[in-house]
Amino acid sequence: MIEMMYILSTAIPVTMTALGAGIGQGLIGFKAIEAMKIQPTASTEINRALTIGLSLTETASIFGLVISIILNFDTTIPQNYNYAAYGRLGLTIAIGLSGFMAGIVSSLPAQAACLSIARQPFFSNKIMQLMLITQTVIMTPHIFGFVIALFINTQIQLVNNINDGLKLLAAGLSIGLGSIGPSIGLSLFAKAACTAISINRKSYAKILPFTFISEAIIETPAIFSFLISLLILHVHIPSDAPIIYGITLIAAALCMGLSTLITGISTGITGSAACIHIGNNPEHYSKISNICFLALAMIDTFAIYGFIIAIILLYTI
Repeated sequence: MIEMMYILSTAIPVTMTALGAGIGQGLIGFKAIEAMKIQPTASTEINRALTIGLSLTETASIFGLVISIILNFDTTIPQNYNYAAYGRLGLTIAIGLSGFMAGIVSSLPAQAACLSIARQPFFSNKIMQLMLITQTVIMTPHIFGFVIALFINTQIQLVNNINDGLKLLAAGLSIGLGSIGPSIGLSLFAKAACTAISINRKSYAKILPFTFISEAIIETPAIFSFLISLLILHVHIPSDAPIIYGITLIAAALCMGLSTLITGISTGITGSAACIHIGNNPEHYSKISNICFLALAMIDTFAIYGFIIAIILLYTI
């Protein structure tokens, strides 16, 4: 079983990321056809948004492909591969889970952009600009997962005991789980931002700065998870330490990763509601944004609590 897990981990990164990107691209294509049905005269602009959206969504699978290629070329089997297999599992969780989510949810702003262009064809450049910005930001948690996967891969050969393996697994769990909520939240906000412009194109001047600030707040829990993953990778555990040390690292990773799940989704829901209201009532931008930023800051405190407890767990070792 351990041997199978070690070998199969080579294919999982590209498989999971390609699955997510494939679903996302299919959804973009569906919405693009629907948009052309609504506004056939805007087919050129919709095609442009479709091409850019598909390209950015495919980025998730490219990162997975790179990791799988690296693992394929690494033919050396560690002496303690039964423990190193836990590290490989952590690597696949970091890149696979974050990439699967990024591939699917990064399609939401592209879907919304295609429909928005159908409603506002003469404002297509601004809509695509916002789509490009938001899709790029959505990929950030996946980039964090890619970086952690690379770091884990450099340490797999150094695994000598169960605690070393659990440490690498914990690092992957923290960013893998920690990418889910923020990715969903960022995509919900991005979809609403693109939709808001189609409601009232004059709201673009308000939506753009609001997008930068809101997405930075929504993304914060993913940054916390990334930091915990880095700290876990730098924890030194004596070779004769009991297994409770490795389990403590797993607990810290789960604490951080799971605390970002609903936090990321909730901030995305809150921000998307504010976007739609700004689109309908741009003259009330100041009041809407102030209330929204306060709500986002309060919601993010739950991720901060998880971050604090994770830090305490790490420093008990």
